[in-house]
Amino acid sequence: MKFDSTFVRSESASKLQSRGRRLFRTVFVTLALVVLWLLVYSHFIFGDGTLLYKDVGVDSINIYYPRYVLVSDYIRDEGIPSWSFRVGMGQNIFSSLSALLITPVVWLAKEAIARALVYQHLLYVLLSGLLFALFLANRGLTFASCLLGALLLSFSAYMCMGSCWYFHADEVVCFTFLLFAAEQAASRGRWIYLVPAVTIVGFLGAFHLYLAALFLCFYVPARLIERFSWQPLPILRTSALLATAALLGVGLGAILSVNSFYGLVNSPRGAGPTSLVSQLSSKPIFGWESSLHYMTAVLRPFGNDLIGTGNDFRGWQNYLEAPMTYCGLVCLVIFPQIFVGSTLRHRILYGFFFGVILVTAVFPWFRYLFWAFQGDYYRTLSLFTVFGIITLGMTAFSRYIKGGRLNLWVLGSTIFLLISILYFPLSAFQSLISPPLRVVATVFLVSYAILLAVGQLVKRPQIVGWIIVALAAIEIVYFDQITVANRPTVTKTELDERTGYNDETVDAVRDINASDKSFFRIRKNRGSGPGMLESLNDAMVFGYYGTSSYSSFNNLNYIKFLMAVGAMSESDLATDTRWSYGLVEYPLLSTFACEKYVLTDNPAPFKTAEYYEFVTRYGNKYLFRNQLFLPLGLSFGYYISEDMFLQLPQWAKPLALLNAAVLSNKDAADGLGPAPLTMDDIKYQVIETSLPDIAAKRRSTALNIRSFRQTCIDGTIQLNQRSVLVLQTPFDPGWHAFQDGRVAQVLKADFGLLGVVLNAGGHTVELRYRPPFLYAGAAVSVVSLLTFAASLWRWPRIRLPQ
Repeated sequence: MKFDSTFVRSESASKLQSRGRRLFRTVFVTLALVVLWLLVYSHFIFGDGTLLYKDVGVDSINIYYPRYVLVSDYIRDEGIPSWSFRVGMGQNIFSSLSALLITPVVWLAKEAIARALVYQHLLYVLLSGLLFALFLANRGLTFASCLLGALLLSFSAYMCMGSCWYFHADEVVCFTFLLFAAEQAASRGRWIYLVPAVTIVGFLGAFHLYLAALFLCFYVPARLIERFSWQPLPILRTSALLATAALLGVGLGAILSVNSFYGLVNSPRGAGPTSLVSQLSSKPIFGWESSLHYMTAVLRPFGNDLIGTGNDFRGWQNYLEAPMTYCGLVCLVIFPQIFVGSTLRHRILYGFFFGVILVTAVFPWFRYLFWAFQGDYYRTLSLFTVFGIITLGMTAFSRYIKGGRLNLWVLGSTIFLLISILYFPLSAFQSLISPPLRVVATVFLVSYAILLAVGQLVKRPQIVGWIIVALAAIEIVYFDQITVANRPTVTKTELDERTGYNDETVDAVRDINASDKSFFRIRKNRGSGPGMLESLNDAMVFGYYGTSSYSSFNNLNYIKFLMAVGAMSESDLATDTRWSYGLVEYPLLSTFACEKYVLTDNPAPFKTAEYYEFVTRYGNKYLFRNQLFLPLGLSFGYYISEDMFLQLPQWAKPLALLNAAVLSNKDAADGLGPAPLTMDDIKYQVIETSLPDIAAKRRSTALNIRSFRQTCIDGTIQLNQRSVLVLQTPFDPGWHAFQDGRVAQVLKADFGLLGVVLNAGGHTVELRYRPPFLYAGAAVSVVSLLTFAASLWRWPRIRLPQ
């Protein structure tokens, strides 16, 4: 057999040309994304703005930015995120470890984070855009369609809202990777990407694994049917194999997701008092929403700001939680053409997708079902909708560019319907719409329709296709600038001024920490956050320990303690369990919880208070010292039951906490050692004993801390009788206690605080924290990694239906 060197050279040249073409297209898409990012975010790159919004993006200031600062400090001071006393009264933050991968700004010093957020968003734009372009290319679309699809997703309303509610941008990147991986697996049998894609989605949180499962259960079978026709057994076999690969991805990330799931369940929204499952699941399946909801759902695809921006939003719910389905007006124009020229099988699939979106919008019960009855909003459902609209719209656009038939009747009917919606003669409807934006939207819609029609009539669809790409880029820049720039933000100038998170609190905390090395908490009566709502996470930013916390998933035991002592009202738990003021408004409870300093802008009450002494002044903030300060770790030789505590009047509860530990009926029945008090005993101690005497008694038998770290506390204690050591931080099964090197029993005291049972006498006491299920999760991750490697070596591809 003769060796054909000419054929080999020709094949090599062809491969080289193909690689060069792919490289050129990648560079072109990257440059296009960067140019649009420069145009849309110019105010934040070259101007004075930052991506810290003061309006509806308050959560970027109150949750995400403080948490970024917390993680940035933690990895420098402590190492791997674990337990932090800067979150509420203490909380497990091990799941924040994922931020080191998906939120790169946390690697920076905290002073640089605010300015770097816009560049982090550039990274998200590039990753999501390039991955989506690859996804569309794998579906066989033209380059112009892939480029336009990448631009529409990376600058969709959902992604732009990710510039202020940063988690949205994380979701876009992670789920786009999952979409790309699912396409590779379903169309080429390359399942290698699916495993890490599921793992990375899990880094967003355990609940997102459920959303990923929903996504894959819909996309993979639908894509297999679309590509290989209806073959039940082969499709079920392939789906089962890919489900196994997805489970490997779940296992690979188990070291984080197991802990995240535990934190989710053990929160007020999980197994706590504010779970919405019973309320939402009991709604009528085919019940209706308000008229405002339907008007919002119809209008939002025309522009994220068509019915108002930020705090001026006039639609359903709010600017963030209403449907965020704007992804380019060209999609609305071209989307119906997907049904033109398609086979019956394809029409059924595309109609099914449209039907699912329609049903979730019309009947809210199905939207609740999507969220497992955990919330009444759109959020990720909007993202999945955007994926489908852009994918099908770009598929139709690609057919058009390739010379496929464009149905002018369908095009005309589409434009007529879209413009009729914008100008629908209903006063309540028109009162929502911004007239100038309506005119702009009309111009773009008509322009797309004219261009598409002309391109077909003159038989130049490729040239017209690129004109449409350019016009869509102009549209994106125009509408997105309104979303990101026409709202109040923290300026770069403010970052350097004595205001917001850089106010006099910085100096006060620095001076206190320099002169006082003990464990203590600071009560700050007013938050420094520059948002329109009060900030409750100042401790994360300024580096002190407090008791307030704003989080969607506060520690359940922290909330139980606050409710039991009367520091949290039961009238609006859904709000109060997230916006928790802690013990800020309760001086005696604050004293129990290690308050040593008060930083306030209203000094009058403290100047007249008996047990507070003035220290110094920082601008308009006054620093006072609590003379009744109690250290971390109070021992009690007596206890009262939870039932008895709840019978006490509100004014007596703080005093009761200073006199006895509160144990559950089960722990009390187990006879742990501390002696019980009767109701008469506790009433006598509460009434007859003065506060200074109580404080002195508690300090005399308190834990003498020799060494303190966030996850390891070491000290000594002298006890006259068997006692319960109560540490003023929430109970968590990750805490382990040792008395003289031997394991000591850990229990829940005072309804939700950490308790340790100690014997009489002098002891060394050590407390160590290890995230719950850490070893179990790590073992699952290791086994999954080994299984993944072995499976990849044995089966690099799966056999697809023919």
